[in-house]
Amino acid sequence: MNLFKPARLLPCALALILLMSACSHEDPNSPVYKRKQVFKEMLRTSQSMRDMLKGAKTWDAKTFAANADKLQQLASQPWPYFVAPDQNDHSKTDAKAAIWTHPQDFHAAQDKLRDNVTQLKDVAATGDADKIRPRFSAMEESCTACHKAFREF
Repeated sequence: MNLFKPARLLPCALALILLMSACSHEDPNSPVYKRKQVFKEMLRTSQSMRDMLKGAKTWDAKTFAANADKLQQLASQPWPYFVAPDQNDHSKTDAKAAIWTHPQDFHAAQDKLRDNVTQLKDVAATGDADKIRPRFSAMEESCTACHKAFREF
């Protein structure tokens, strides 16, 4: 059997391409993948909230408050997935080593985010966008500070 016949070469090439592309995807069971999924959901949720506060979307106090509740739930979810890097996990990560070399600072950043999200949730219940804006900004600032300290760009 000759594998190099044109009729046989195409299926082999397609199989090789599929195998190679499967290898490039992250393992959905890896901690890196799981924490990225939580962060993506946090980003989608906060983007919707930001759009309402900036007027890019119609202000809806009820939806904003529901998103603040959702953010509060999400704010505690990614942290267990920051496990020490594993030689067998080849997931792409932008996490800095400082997460593991300065864990107390990383935990403090997590606490600050959770506190800011809780305060945002509390003020979101008022429905008053003018009172909400500073709390939303504080929440975003805690995200930015953590990214600067613990994420490669």
